[in-house]
Amino acid sequence: MILYVVRHGESESNLQGKWGGHYNTSLTPKGFEQAEQLANKISDINFDIIIASSLTRARQTAETIQKVFNVPLVLSDEFMERNMGVYEGLTQDEIIEKYPDLWDRQCTRKLDDAPTNGETYRQFQTRITTALLKLKKDYFDKNILLITHFFVLRVINWYCKNISFDEMHNYRLENCEIAEYII
Repeated sequence: MILYVVRHGESESNLQGKWGGHYNTSLTPKGFEQAEQLANKISDINFDIIIASSLTRARQTAETIQKVFNVPLVLSDEFMERNMGVYEGLTQDEIIEKYPDLWDRQCTRKLDDAPTNGETYRQFQTRITTALLKLKKDYFDKNILLITHFFVLRVINWYCKNISFDEMHNYRLENCEIAEYII
């Protein structure tokens, strides 16, 4: 299976510097433009299916890209962003002001810690790797375009490249950037 992964286009929360997580936010006009540009850039790739996180920003990116391709689009809760609990919808400054002890703990970068009501990295990694294994089983000989989120992309890169947990935190794709993996 060849898996092409894309981070969604610029969202309102990206523009405002807010932590996304499961917080549902739409694309900005620039985000829609990024998705259109990416679709044109990758129009020569033969995808069998487009899978997207069910969150609005990823769905809108996928629907914009799908206009160039005549393939099914499947929405997936499994590839939603990491649940960031009480951090969602807040800027970093707001988080530091409201939850200074939680912020000082650096809970988002630890395997078994998370913001209150959020997913730990271990829970999140399990969700994403389980979803990847299901994709591999269901689409073993296909080309898949997956539209998803920042932290999901880190876990996919960690899984596919077998890097350490600490190295995983250095990986970054910007909005509407694409990476390719053979799984």
